Amino acid sequence: MTFRNPQEKRRNMLQYSRKVMRELAKSEECKVKGKHQEALEIAQKILEKDPSCIAAAEEVADNLLSLNNHESAEKAARFVLILNPKSYIANYTLGFLSLTKGDDPVALPYLSVANNSEPNNPEILRCLGWSLFHTGSRTEGIATLERALNLRPDDSLILCDLGVCCLHLNYFEKTIRLFERALALDPKSTRAKECLEAAKNLKEKMMDDGA
Repeated sequence: MTFRNPQEKRRNMLQYSRKVMRELAKSEECKVKGKHQEALEIAQKILEKDPSCIAAAEEVADNLLSLNNHESAEKAARFVLILNPKSYIANYTLGFLSLTKGDDPVALPYLSVANNSEPNNPEILRCLGWSLFHTGSRTEGIATLERALNLRPDDSLILCDLGVCCLHLNYFEKTIRLFERALALDPKSTRAKECLEAAKNLKEKMMDDGA
């Protein structure tokens, strides 16, 4: 479109921005409802018209991650970082994907940036705490997981992650309480069941050895 004067250009850009914001709101609404494929398609259409729209690119990465399309989510997140290196969504995505590969040292810098950009996000803190613990900063890792749990006390994933870390430190009583809480929230959790049993067995063994 050819603009006849700067004022007309600004008016049209404002209308376009409002349209994009409406589409982004639709994408977010779909995502919240768990309609990730629909949310993804809306964000992708925005990007087709404006490849520099960071918010749309973040939505693409976020929804691809929720759809377990890890390879595409990583590509989308790396694209976002070109536009905005401090994007918490992109950094969280890359940090989370590194954790799924067992690469805690690679995950840590991404998750640290995500936490700095979006403090007090329970999911970011959960992953950051796990990464800190498994890269040698055990006290800080436990404290970070505790912060995540304080923010979201009914999250079985946080309870399990904190429970595993406490089990590594032989905090049996605390570990058992955490996994019992996790099972109360998610009775079908195989991880919580197995870890709870392991904690009880190890506690009993250590008591027998000390007797």
